[in-house]
This record gives sequence, C-alpha cells and structure tokens, in this order.
Amino acid sequence: MNDIWNSALSFGDLLQDSLAAVNLLMVLIVSLVIGLFQPRSDKPALKAFLAVAIVYAIRLLLPALSGHRVAPLPDLRHLGPIIQILLMYFFAYGVIAALGSFKTTMKFEAKKA
Repeated sequence: MNDIWNSALSFGDLLQDSLAAVNLLMVLIVSLVIGLFQPRSDKPALKAFLAVAIVYAIRLLLPALSGHRVAPLPDLRHLGPIIQILLMYFFAYGVIAALGSFKTTMKFEAKKA
C-alpha cells in the first residue's frame, strides 16, 4: 500500500512541476491569431495541433536566430514534456473552438439584424 501512495505522490509532483514549467502565453497568442483569421470554424483539433507545432518551432528556432545554440527537443520518454504538450494542445483547442463559435454567433446575429 505504501508503494501505491508513493507512486501517487510522485505523479502529483510530476503534474505540479509540468504545470509550473509550461508557458501558455505563446500558445494563447498563436491560438488567438489562428482563431481570429480562420475563414471557417471547422476542424479545431487540426488547428490546435498546428498552433502547438508553431509554438514549438518558435521555441526551438528563436535562440538560433539570436545567435545562441539551438534549443534541444523535448524528451518524450518522460511524462513531463508529454503532459506539457497535451496541456498546450487542449488550451489551444479551447481557444480556437471558442473563437470559432463566437465568430459563428456574431455572423448569425449580423444576418438576423
């Protein structure tokens, strides 16, 4: 029973560290740009994947553009980076889907009036 409790505590610490290390500001900015300029509000899952890919490309290549060493890729053998990527994906999905439904509602109200 003690091993189960220690595993649960270590997993909780892992989640807390992953949430503290994730940077959602870049995901928010890229998701807002994609959400505002999307012509139709379909396929938000694909657009969220695109937003996370753009954020990781910026995150990896920005140090190289300023003359520093290229940042290493996240190590997907550990749970921390996987949790961070999933959190960024779900956050981007929520922002893009909310903006898509908001734009659809605004278009419907404009047609109605």
